[in-house]
Order: sequence, then structure tokens, then C-alpha cells
Amino acid sequence: MIQKANNIVVIFLLFSTFLSAQIDQYNYKREIHDITEKWHSIPLPNDIFEKTRNDLSDIRIFGVSKKDTTEAPYILNIKNSNVENVFVDFKPLNSSHNNNGYYYSYEITNKEVINEIELNFDTTNFEYTITLEASQNQKEWFILKENYRILSIKNEYTNYSFTTLKFENSSYKYYRVRINTKKDPKLKGARIYKNQKTLANYISHDIKNIESNFSNKISTITVDLEKAVPISYIQLAIDNTNDYYRPIQILYANDSVQTEKGLKYNYRILNSGVLSSLESNEFRFSSIKTKKFKIIIDQQDNEPIEVSNINIKGFQHELITRFTKTATYYLVYGKNLSNKPNYDISSIPNSIPKNNPIVSLDKEIAITKIDKEQTKPLFENKKWLWGIMLVIIAVITWFTIGMIKKS
Repeated sequence: MIQKANNIVVIFLLFSTFLSAQIDQYNYKREIHDITEKWHSIPLPNDIFEKTRNDLSDIRIFGVSKKDTTEAPYILNIKNSNVENVFVDFKPLNSSHNNNGYYYSYEITNKEVINEIELNFDTTNFEYTITLEASQNQKEWFILKENYRILSIKNEYTNYSFTTLKFENSSYKYYRVRINTKKDPKLKGARIYKNQKTLANYISHDIKNIESNFSNKISTITVDLEKAVPISYIQLAIDNTNDYYRPIQILYANDSVQTEKGLKYNYRILNSGVLSSLESNEFRFSSIKTKKFKIIIDQQDNEPIEVSNINIKGFQHELITRFTKTATYYLVYGKNLSNKPNYDISSIPNSIPKNNPIVSLDKEIAITKIDKEQTKPLFENKKWLWGIMLVIIAVITWFTIGMIKKS
């Protein structure tokens, strides 16, 4: 029984030593302060991302006490946006026209809240202005949108369409769309939605340098960020008072190769679309970590449009962490070879509380690596080795002479 207890103690000590050694396998640590509850939220600062793996699999949370070292489980929560278009039942009522334009009326079946009407045309290459009205009884009409521009451009260079009416949440029984044209616009149908958005929690990122180049009708803007960070939103401000519709590509540097002329970056497509004077020129995409990207604008045969400002943002990343023991906890990160952790709490997300208190992180500390002491040879000085050899020779000689005398 005593031997079994001793074995358990030895195993426990070895396990604690193993966990302590695990911390030393990472490159950086930050002490976690203000732990008061079982569950907490840990927002990740921007300067962590440059020192972690792209998938953040090398992040751990260790608690150190006098008795042992424990690992606290966490879930990575990326505060991205969620957009859902909920189709609303309706029925077309009337379609007519006069000198003011073509009219199309719709009745909402269950008088639901809506904020988008998508118009589908049986033609391309047009530009119209729209007046959108709403009513509860078809006698008194209220204007929701006026001089709202829609258009479609399709040629060998561009295939662009903007035909969705977007407006504030409205709850009326009837809606009327007036297309201000004297020619039949060939509207073949419509779809009515309630666009439900969960707003993302963004963090703005600083730009270190911007370089612009125009050649062969192509404008290339190269952007360097201060640090490698996850980005998921780019907005371009255009310094132009005229209408424009220009194809655009956004590429990010995913790796680099050292050459005789310096670093050569390899780029991948991040997003593509059209810069338009009708839209806000916001580009949203899945979070990707990078320090450098390019914006390529096809100016075609037009006078080049100028980008006056670039707004870069990324989703807020946080760790939802469970603390169960009293200890000094550290957030550690920076390890070349590390598998993504597999915690039980990732399988039961519904049991995790919402709006957990936020803890604070101390300054970053580089973890000092302790090299294992090399095994030294028994005799580093050759004089010791010669001295021992002489002693051995003397002993052998003494025994040999003694044996000869006896013989």
C-alpha cells in the first residue's frame, strides 16, 4: 500500500514537472490579471498575431502555483459579422405607367418588417432613378426613397449590376416602386427581404507605407501594415466627383522568398469586385493574417480615379477561458510546432456564459530558454590522464617484480 502511494506521488511530481517544462517550450508569456470569476474573456492585442501561428494553435493558458502547473481550457471567439436575408411573402398587385414612369405595387402578406427590395430586369445596360413609397391603405403614400439610382453595365470589360433598393426597417402593408422612365424597363419580378445583420466588432489597423503606380491602364496600390495582423475589412475613399465603375482586385502576401534583389512576395487573391460611385466601396472577407497587400484597379480607357484614403480593419479575437484553480495564470504563445488544443468546452458551447468579464494582460516577456548542460568528459586535462596512466604502469610493474621474486 505504501509502495503504491509512493508511485502515485512520483507520477504526480513527474506530471507537474512536465507541465512546467511545457511553458518553457513557448517563446513569450503575459501574466493575466483581474481573474475574479470562473469564466473570463481575454481580448488578444494586435502585437500577438505577428508572433503566433496563422491559426493561433500555439496559444495556451497555464496556471502556476506552489503545488503544480495546470492548463486552462479556452475557446477562440472571432467577433465577425453575420448577414442573413429573410425572404418575406408578398404578392404583386398592380403594374401601370404614365408620363412620370412605370409603377409596380406589392402587398406584404403578413405585414412584416422589410428593408430590401431586389428588382430583376429582363434587360441589361440601363440606368434609372427610383422612387419608393409605402402605405397602410393605398390612399396615403409616404416616400421612403427618392432619386435612388440603379444601373446595369455589361460589356467586354465589365459585368456590374446594382438593382437592390436598400432602406431603413419599415413595416407597411403596401409598397410602390416607380421607375422614372418613359420606356418599358422590362421588370420581370422582385424579391423582398428583411436583411438581418449582426455587426462585427472591428479593430482598426495602422498603415506603415503606401505606394501607388499607374501603368498600362492599371493602378496598383501596395500597402504595408505596421504588423502582421488578421484583416477582414477594407474601405476605399475615392477622390472623384464623377460617376465611376472600375473592376478591382485585392491580393495579400502569403509568403516571401529571399532573392539577390531582396524579398520577393507571393500574392493570392483576397477579394474582387467593382469600385462604384453608387456604393460605399467596402470589401468584407474571411479573416486572413498578412502584413502586405495590393489593390489593383483596372481604369480601362478612363481617367484614373484616385484613392484618397484606405481604412483597414480586422475582427476582434478573444479567448473565452475557464479558470478553476487558484494560481498565477499566463498566456503563452510562439511555438513552431504545436497542434491545435482539443478541450471539452469546445463540444459544449451552449453551456458557456455570455458577456464574460474581461481580464487584462501584462506586458510581453520573452521566455528564457535554458540549455541543457552538456556532459563533460571525466578528464578534461591531459596531465591528469598521463598521471593516472603512470600510476597504473607503476602498479603493474610492482606486481610483476613481486611475482618474479617469488619464482
